[in-house]
Amino acid sequence: MEKSNLLKGKIAFITGGAQGIGKAVARSFIKHGGKTILVDCDQKNLEKTVSELGNCARGMKLDVVDEIATESVAKKAFEFFGAVNTVIPNAGILLLKHGVDTSASEFRKVIDVNLTGSFITATVFAREMIQNQIDGRIIMTSSLFGTRGGRENSAYSASKFGMIGLMHCLAAELAEKKILVNCVCPGQMETEMLNKLFRDRAEITGTTEEEIREKLTSRIPTKKLGNLDDLAGTYIYLSSELSQYVTGQAITVDGGWSIG
Repeated sequence: MEKSNLLKGKIAFITGGAQGIGKAVARSFIKHGGKTILVDCDQKNLEKTVSELGNCARGMKLDVVDEIATESVAKKAFEFFGAVNTVIPNAGILLLKHGVDTSASEFRKVIDVNLTGSFITATVFAREMIQNQIDGRIIMTSSLFGTRGGRENSAYSASKFGMIGLMHCLAAELAEKKILVNCVCPGQMETEMLNKLFRDRAEITGTTEEEIREKLTSRIPTKKLGNLDDLAGTYIYLSSELSQYVTGQAITVDGGWSIG
């Protein structure tokens, strides 16, 4: 990816930023001239990622379901950088289990991290943006399974469907404050979370990880898993002036899975 100044002067706050999608978006944001604040509950991994990304990245440990801590981090971010232009509630967990085998506590945990955590991050930073008169962007990480259900996805899918509903409401409410709110809905992306799924599936079914991978990719029209750097481009678009009339949208990035 070529460097550019598309996001020069812009600051992004990214939850779940120590790895996977969050890390890829941060890397791309920096390549396009911006700076990033990464938060994660994994302090060790967070420090490693910030070190890799260099001077344009800062790290803060945060549990996204803690509203008081999020408010404190938000104020520190605005004090340190003067502004936060883009907020990306991206932290999430995955539970693959049939609905009838899922306990209420397991269900609540997924909803709490994925949906409530996104609500807290989005609303806390929206208030700061309004107070500081920032023309802001909020970009939530939903999922292909936030637009359709699937086996063993009851908790995860419910959280991601809820995120799109939340995004629609916030987009309608915040547009007059010049804050645009959208969702990115990734399909099957090359992440550690997906690789763990392959390992677990292989163990359960008595097959190999490669067989599980091939079965999955055969259903995708492009015949490959998503590249995180390519996915990051959607976040860059939604963070930039190229998308200044785009709000309330759930953009699916899935290699054609949903139409194939």
